Amino acid sequence: MNPVDALRQSGLLRPGARVLCALSGGADSVCMTHGLCALREELSLTVAAAHFTHGLRPEQAEPERELCRSLCDGLGIPLFCGEGDTAAYAGQASLGIEEAARTLRYAFLDRTADAWRADFVATAHHLEDNAETLLLHLVRGSGRAGWEGIPARRGRYIRPMLSVSRREIEEYNAARGLAFAVDASNLGTDNARALLRNRVFPLLREINPRAAEHMAAAAASLRHDGLAARQESEAFLAAVRRTERGTLFSAEELLALPREAAVRALQTLQREQGGRMLTRRQIEALFALCESRDPSARIDLTGTRALRRYEDVLLTGRDPDAPPEPFEMKTFGTARFGPWEIEIAPGAGEAEAYFPMAVRSRREGDEIALPAGRRSVKKLMIDRKIPKDLRDSVPILCHNNRILAVGEVRAAELRGEHAPIRLICRRKEI
Repeated sequence: MNPVDALRQSGLLRPGARVLCALSGGADSVCMTHGLCALREELSLTVAAAHFTHGLRPEQAEPERELCRSLCDGLGIPLFCGEGDTAAYAGQASLGIEEAARTLRYAFLDRTADAWRADFVATAHHLEDNAETLLLHLVRGSGRAGWEGIPARRGRYIRPMLSVSRREIEEYNAARGLAFAVDASNLGTDNARALLRNRVFPLLREINPRAAEHMAAAAASLRHDGLAARQESEAFLAAVRRTERGTLFSAEELLALPREAAVRALQTLQREQGGRMLTRRQIEALFALCESRDPSARIDLTGTRALRRYEDVLLTGRDPDAPPEPFEMKTFGTARFGPWEIEIAPGAGEAEAYFPMAVRSRREGDEIALPAGRRSVKKLMIDRKIPKDLRDSVPILCHNNRILAVGEVRAAELRGEHAPIRLICRRKEI
């Protein structure tokens, strides 16, 4: 199909929209950007482009930027440029190079789209990209959600060229004399996608020249059939709690979903936390975690980790927080201890005996005197179902090694309206 016709017929472009093109400088994105500009008058589109340099091929960075500038100048559209150190970020975030590059690129596109007030961000994924994605997910065992290939739309991201083949893109560019960059890494076999593109798909085309087209059609059919599962997954995701630490969901509610809907939900949450698509083995491990009787079980995934918090599961891409630094409160007032706010106010009796008050994390052997007798802090936290990953952030307030409070639990002498001081601890974050 002619790329301009495909863009027009995609149903993804509403008249009057502001469209930001993800422009790498390769043949696909050059074709898409040129084609969208050809539709500006017909659809009243406002078009701009965004180019990101990943820092992986320094010798090509400036020539590719210049190629993009030249194209955008000729089309009369603005170009926004950004750059990042993918190798360094991959090391810091414990990600593969491909996943790190994708994370940095999409973060740049999101920032640029926000600043330019884009309605849509268009990426130039095409027919073969869709077929490669389907086959890659089949090989990796990602489950049915991965078999549906590349979605035409996710949020403000649109992929209006999924019906266009690589040959049609090349013919469009050649007919118009459009220059484009060639990424040498796409010509080799040193990553999974390049291996599929350059070794596997030529063999599949020998079996059937329309192999990629048929695979993309199969993915579209699966996507259509999966509508009910998507709706159940979306309803579950709407009830999930997004916190500063990560995503918190009920293990029981996930297990109650039909299997396909649950897998879709897990893949979406994994993507939200910046991780790679879950493999079948990882999905099974997550279901086992949800079924486990261990209220503090955990598993490491690719770029994320999942932690049981009793009945809930936290999926996070963050490293565990270090315990907050200890300090002293020498008089009445308010202070913060990690995610907690501490307030000490005058009560009904002599308060001087309680200052200075040390605020610290738990220690081995800590005990607090409660109305029912002494209780170890460890057992108290277990009784109150404080998740294991949060226990070091719970404030322990003490004077002369006598514990006066463990979070919101106060010692016997500080309970009731006649307590010598009023001591309140409130959790402000989860």
